[in-house]
Amino acid sequence: MCASKPSVAALLLAAIFAVSPAFAADKKEKADPNKAQIRRMQQVQRKLEEEKAAVASELEEEKKKVEIEALRSTELKRNLNTLRSARESLQAKLAESEAKLAATVAEVARTKEQLGLAETEGKRLQTALAGEKQQLAGEKQQFAACVERDKELRKVSATVLALYEKKSCLDSTLQREPFTGLKRVEIENAVEDLREKLDDPRS
Repeated sequence: MCASKPSVAALLLAAIFAVSPAFAADKKEKADPNKAQIRRMQQVQRKLEEEKAAVASELEEEKKKVEIEALRSTELKRNLNTLRSARESLQAKLAESEAKLAATVAEVARTKEQLGLAETEGKRLQTALAGEKQQLAGEKQQFAACVERDKELRKVSATVLALYEKKSCLDSTLQREPFTGLKRVEIENAVEDLREKLDDPRS
């Protein structure tokens, strides 16, 4: 196990080799202080260049982002203008549609009013027609009654004429016979019968 571990001498030797360059550099710096200052300035310059490169890289990234945002803003403006134009067109169409709708509503209202007036007039005409039909039916009945009355009058007239034509001198004598008066009564009964027929309201 002792053989596997590094020896103390080897460790000391390695430490000397590691320290010797730094010691030599420190010795050189002490010997020439300008060189040390130059080295520090070079280190600062390198650090500044690295930072400058990093800043330049970040600036380039930011420029790309700005360009992308500018393109996006241009696209958004274009879309906004398109949407505004579409909105104005829709507003114009909406106003036109509202005007047409208002005109249609007014026309419908006028049509309804005219329809109501027409329905009222139709009902009035139907009532008048029903009255005319009823009156016509009554007049037909009156006409039929007049025709029947005329027929009855013709019959009575024919009967009177027939009796008058059949009346003889004997009948005239008997009618004026003052004792019994039978013929006069018969004639009066016939006249009364004819008068009843004439006065009959059905006739």
